[in-house]
Amino acid sequence: MSSRTFGRVVSYTVLILIGLVGIAPFLYLLILSFKSRIDVLTVPPTLHLDWAQIKSNYGNVIHDQGYLTFIENSVIVTGISTLIALVLGVPAAYAFSRLRFRGSDAWASTILSFRFMPPVAVAIPIFLMIQYLGLTNSYLGLILPYVAFSLPLVVWIMIGFFDEIPREIDEAAMVDGLTRPFVLLRVLLPLARPGMLVAATFGVIFIWNEFLVGLYIINSQGHETIPIAASSLLTVESPIDWNIAATVGILTVIPILMFSMLIQRYIVRGITAGAVH
Repeated sequence: MSSRTFGRVVSYTVLILIGLVGIAPFLYLLILSFKSRIDVLTVPPTLHLDWAQIKSNYGNVIHDQGYLTFIENSVIVTGISTLIALVLGVPAAYAFSRLRFRGSDAWASTILSFRFMPPVAVAIPIFLMIQYLGLTNSYLGLILPYVAFSLPLVVWIMIGFFDEIPREIDEAAMVDGLTRPFVLLRVLLPLARPGMLVAATFGVIFIWNEFLVGLYIINSQGHETIPIAASSLLTVESPIDWNIAATVGILTVIPILMFSMLIQRYIVRGITAGAVH
């Protein structure tokens, strides 16, 4: 066996192992969601599946516990928050990339540092501000802090993408009579579309899974997102139904997994662009 062949075998073996490690928890969660409460605790575990039990688990979560409403809430809050973050973050990133002003690099680094702040450090101040504005138990009360959390990451990723686009394109468009806002809208946005998708992906993943801030702001079922609603499965009055908890986990993961798969080809390029910046 040549060294090149051996290297390929090792590479593929490592990739397969990484893939198995990554998919194994999801498959195990899926199998648990197909079982009854008693079968979940059976040792050794079995692969026996009962369609009636599967229907019961998912029917319980979707209809009896109203998880379609929670999914709808998550989709609304995540979609609007991500869209606003892009609308605000893309022009800001363009300004940092193209308009050099005093302290621009320092400001860009400062904006990114805000993203490193853990939500637990600001959850209470955010709750007090939202309460003062009278926005508790509302979509807007969730959207405002989520935009604030997502905006720094959007700006930083888009700076890297705009820096990859030659400045000569801007100059040629301006020679043709376009102003800077129209250069951004008509020329650069189509070129930076992969970066916007990457920024949207990371923003969606964070907002979809965010729990702590939402727990402070929302205390009515009508506006609960999936992570907040899922926390109700943990109660001191009754033991956890692991099959129901697994079903909730599957319903939580599937939408974000489908979204990520649709635009996965842009993710590596986006990470690379940010690293180059």
